[in-house]
Amino acid sequence: MDLLEVFKDSEDIVDVPAGSVIIREGDEGNKMFVVMDGEVEITIKGKRIATAARGEIVGEMALISPELRSASVTALTDTRMAVIDQSSFESLLQYVPDFTMHVMNVLADRLKGAFAMISD
Repeated sequence: MDLLEVFKDSEDIVDVPAGSVIIREGDEGNKMFVVMDGEVEITIKGKRIATAARGEIVGEMALISPELRSASVTALTDTRMAVIDQSSFESLLQYVPDFTMHVMNVLADRLKGAFAMISD
């Protein structure tokens, strides 16, 4: 699924300078993000578990489960991101089946990365 195409005309685009924390582990969360340009790092307890670049999503778990953020996300480069709130997320899940599968695949990959981190 080409998320860049889906969100190219979004009115909810933010610019994030390199080094900025976008999501902080342990905080409440009600938004996820699509990386439109740039690269971000995903960490758990300070340990890198993944990076996300152009066209990838971060923060999706907070919209699926009301628990606190499970990871931090920091901009590695100047980054441009589309912001997706709970309402938009639920609409995408309901009306765009490809988006639902995309989110499930991302979750599966991140879970594998977290398990790999634990087993090291």
